[in-house]
Amino acid sequence: MSDADGPYRAPRPGRSDTGASKRWADDSKAWADTKDAHRLIAAALSRLVAADPTIPPHPYLSRHLAQHAARGEVLDDAHVPLAVLPWESSANVRTLLRQSDAVSDARRQEWLEAWARIEPFIGGAGPDSRLTSLHLAHHAATRPRTPLDTSAARVSGSRITPLWSDWTARDNVLAVSETRLESLTRTTTTDGRSLLVSGDNHGTIRMWEPHGVPAMAPLHTYGGAVQHLLPLPGDLLLSAGTDGSVRVWHLTRGQLLAEPVHRPGTWVSALTLFAAKDAPEVVLVAHSDGSLGALDPVTFRPVDTPLPSLDPAPALLSGVGLGGAEGMALAVAQGRRVRVWDPWADGYTHEHEHEGAVRALVDLAAPGRYALCDDSGYIGFRDASTGRETAVAPAPPAGPVVALTALTVAGRAAVASGGSDHTLRVWDARTGAAIGGPLEGHTAPPVALTTLPGTSRELPAPAGQELLVSAGADHTLRRWKPGGPGGGAGRAVRRPVTAAALCGPGSTAGAPLIAVADESGTALWDTGTGRPVPLPAGHATVTAFASALVRGEPQLVTAHSDAGVQLWSLDRGAHAAPARLAGLLGHSLPVRSMAAFPHDGRTLLVTGGADGTVRLWDLDRVCALACREDHLLSVRDVAVLDTAQGPRIVSAGTDGTVRLWDPVTLRPVGTPLHCEQRVVNAVAAVPVDEPDGAVLVASGGEDGTIRLWDPGTGRPVGRRLDIGDGPVAALAFFRTATGRPCLAATGPGGTIHLWDTDTGSHLLRIVTGSPLGALDALDARQPGGPHLAHPVLLAAGVAGVCAFDVRMEGR
Repeated sequence: MSDADGPYRAPRPGRSDTGASKRWADDSKAWADTKDAHRLIAAALSRLVAADPTIPPHPYLSRHLAQHAARGEVLDDAHVPLAVLPWESSANVRTLLRQSDAVSDARRQEWLEAWARIEPFIGGAGPDSRLTSLHLAHHAATRPRTPLDTSAARVSGSRITPLWSDWTARDNVLAVSETRLESLTRTTTTDGRSLLVSGDNHGTIRMWEPHGVPAMAPLHTYGGAVQHLLPLPGDLLLSAGTDGSVRVWHLTRGQLLAEPVHRPGTWVSALTLFAAKDAPEVVLVAHSDGSLGALDPVTFRPVDTPLPSLDPAPALLSGVGLGGAEGMALAVAQGRRVRVWDPWADGYTHEHEHEGAVRALVDLAAPGRYALCDDSGYIGFRDASTGRETAVAPAPPAGPVVALTALTVAGRAAVASGGSDHTLRVWDARTGAAIGGPLEGHTAPPVALTTLPGTSRELPAPAGQELLVSAGADHTLRRWKPGGPGGGAGRAVRRPVTAAALCGPGSTAGAPLIAVADESGTALWDTGTGRPVPLPAGHATVTAFASALVRGEPQLVTAHSDAGVQLWSLDRGAHAAPARLAGLLGHSLPVRSMAAFPHDGRTLLVTGGADGTVRLWDLDRVCALACREDHLLSVRDVAVLDTAQGPRIVSAGTDGTVRLWDPVTLRPVGTPLHCEQRVVNAVAAVPVDEPDGAVLVASGGEDGTIRLWDPGTGRPVGRRLDIGDGPVAALAFFRTATGRPCLAATGPGGTIHLWDTDTGSHLLRIVTGSPLGALDALDARQPGGPHLAHPVLLAAGVAGVCAFDVRMEGR
């Protein structure tokens, strides 16, 4: 049905169509222009949406209501109500909000903006999951650090009630790809449009509008991954990658014009334009075996021109403009060695070696200057004429730098880098100093970068300043405004949560107490009052929490980045700062996970550390009991099984094994479970409803699967559960109000998955759109815990922390 057909006029559930038809007839007299028409259409359609969001609207409403509202400049929650959003299928609300100037009062778009933040990550989730995710996103955006108010927090059809949140996430996602993105560039078409072009690991090339909407049909190479894209005048594009071929495309026609290079058994390692002094411009193509050729950029035929000799290895190339009529020099990187070639000097003029293999080379706006990065984290700036290093950027905090692009920030030549820590940074090309703060939001390394003119409505930029666009291995395209403290899209991102836990009852019945730590400090939040109690934990960041009841006194255990463990008394009143009781020393690297449990009249604590050890402590006497070093490398998680034979300690490690231990001697129980999940990041106890009190072990792996194990036989139980969006980082088990056993899992993909462990059925997806690293759960009527009618689940990660109760039975 087209816009010209008028709106769908089916009756609202439980009402006659007569009133809607009469209103439509009256409204039609008021049409003055196209905007008026769309405004009236949107108003009429919004009245046809059922108040209950569990009732599916007519397909026309879910596909077109938001577009009508945007064109009529009434894109707000009144015209696009909550009830239609879980069924919204146009996938354009995010884009329409960016393009719309219609609504200035943000409160009139709260539900729309909440939907826009999670919509790119919703995928094929069902209506229950969509509504639940929208409910949580809305609460996080509108009620941060707000005391519990269940009456205001209920939404018909949602499976949760948000209790408390401190959540600030990026909302700068342009697009989400079903495949891994490998390359990214920008082109300007002959009619003046700026387009983003991406290539993926399946050989597909896609064009995107600057606001993230697909611009035209994708192009299929039917070859390997597309790792290089080179736009040329006249709507032409060169692509190359792992199948060793170079292809020529006409973008706006969607047509493959030629395949001038095809070298099976190799891959293209570089594709760039180069123009020597007094020589025509050519396209240089380097292959993985060290071969180098030149193509005419108009005819795409081989060109006989002087070229440098390469070692028989993959090469990275970048032409470096020397200014004026001086043409270019060619920077060549192979492994750790970088050389600069000048055809007028008849060879390489100078070379230098780096600590790590060079990952990227880029020409700078300043004549004769280029930048490079390597696996050691080095980012340097050099003069192509002399080979002199002109500046060095401070080393990023983690790992290799994998991508670079040149840009202009406030009139200054700059370089943006993407690191293996998933973070983008911007550097002054003259001094090497950082410009603004780190740009965080990707859940995997950004693999390719480009720029856009600073003309977007939601990211206004001064004249001459460009916007940065990144393609991540997390399948997302994101847009950023570089420069300024913590520059980027939307609100400033808080420091990622390093540890979080539900640690007992707060001052209000039914309101749990939450412990939260990030790099700026540690606090206990009372969800009933919204008041924090600071924890004077010192300068070392908290890496893990555990709750314990020692001789009837509630205690909190904190592990720290200096490898220490501290005990705190919580028995000091609702708003008094906890008192430090003692410290536990023994680990040589930080503790990753802890669990406290009662045994034989004592309270014991098990800790697992990055030093590969599992340690057992007596909290009554504040002393160490035992230590095991059986795991190779890091211990990622520990838990306690409550079996018919008594408690059993379980630990998971980087070595891919899960091990069981006796809680008295810390001797191994049975043989290690080799889980075949690569690294095992998380473990949880899963009780089974059987008379003998059986309990299973759940393991969450780097491969994105969850497996259940019988600890007695060491054999897997049931099928693998696949979360489908990356590694499993955390697990938590709880029972619903009616006793239904549920296992929650999450990871860098930012989605919380719930399974029924009895049936293996997937119950719910709760999408947050931001990486998560921690889960914790409190059962209803849990001994020693708050008096809860429903279980409470806590999730924490890069964007902060949120807590909500889960109501799988009924609404």
